[in-house]
Amino acid sequence: MSNRRKFIKSISALTALSLAPLSYSNTSFDTKSVTQNIRIFPKRLKKGAIIGLIAPGGPITKKQLDETIEKVEQLGFKTYYTETVLSQYGYFAGKDKERADDLMNMFANENVDAILAVRGGYGAIRILDLLDYELIKQNPKVLIGYSDVTALHCAIYEQTGLITFHGPVGISSFNEFSVESLTKVLIKPKKNYRYPYEREKETDDKFEFDLYSINDGQAEGVLIGGNLSVLDSMIGSKFEPDFKNKIVYLEEISEKTYKVDKMLVHLLQATNLKSAAGIALGIFNKCDKMDEPRLTLRQALEDLLKPLNIPIVYGLPFGHISTKITLPTGIIAKLDADKNTLKLLEKAVR
Repeated sequence: MSNRRKFIKSISALTALSLAPLSYSNTSFDTKSVTQNIRIFPKRLKKGAIIGLIAPGGPITKKQLDETIEKVEQLGFKTYYTETVLSQYGYFAGKDKERADDLMNMFANENVDAILAVRGGYGAIRILDLLDYELIKQNPKVLIGYSDVTALHCAIYEQTGLITFHGPVGISSFNEFSVESLTKVLIKPKKNYRYPYEREKETDDKFEFDLYSINDGQAEGVLIGGNLSVLDSMIGSKFEPDFKNKIVYLEEISEKTYKVDKMLVHLLQATNLKSAAGIALGIFNKCDKMDEPRLTLRQALEDLLKPLNIPIVYGLPFGHISTKITLPTGIIAKLDADKNTLKLLEKAVR
């Protein structure tokens, strides 16, 4: 089937829909103006909902788009995208304004119920200044993705109070474990939802997948966080996240141990991460590596984080792995480092 026909098929459910670029103002907010009491809960996903597909960072292929459409439709949803999603400008999915406009069109389009990033890559941080946060605030929707999408989660939550979701991207593996978590958080939400644990297959000899406590104890707080290197790149900007009294969740992939060490030191010295209520570490996949002489990843993490004297767990099932949970930025959660568990204390959608 030709690309043209596939595109028409994808949007056949949308009627009277204009694809013309929106005219919107570039509204800037003070990052610290949103408090924990000002939160916006998006509507839960229902079968038949229309999911808008975006590429806010790295470029995607037509094959990746088609596979994403197939996965989303198998979950019982419909898809919508504009031709912009397949744009390419160097290592970006189009120029910054193209990607920003596409995201804003998804929020403004009343026929789109939720927004899913097809992939991460690099680039979301470059469009933060181009987003209309007031428009987003007035059109709250589920936004899903991880890795580079961390920049959008943190900025949108801090600027508007909208709950967003660190979960699978379109090219992720939508296996039973991942879909079950997605369902319990976004489709059939339940209060006091304790995340299940499942170790990635064939990782028994990989220490990055071990589950352990760095500091025991229990902590409650609003969830915020994401990919370590993305958070590190946001330090000093008006979009820098506020970690005070929060449960901070972190993950990383393919960074040498000393680079993980370096980024954590930067967060600890340049932000208020030391004032977090607790830290939930996911999988730092392929990060337990370094030239000789070396520290193990676990040694480096314990050296830096144990002195904080707050509950800290490593190895929870999220990050650049196949079996991942969906974490809502902005929802109150409980981290139990005695049992190595994480539980949501409220529904993330209405």
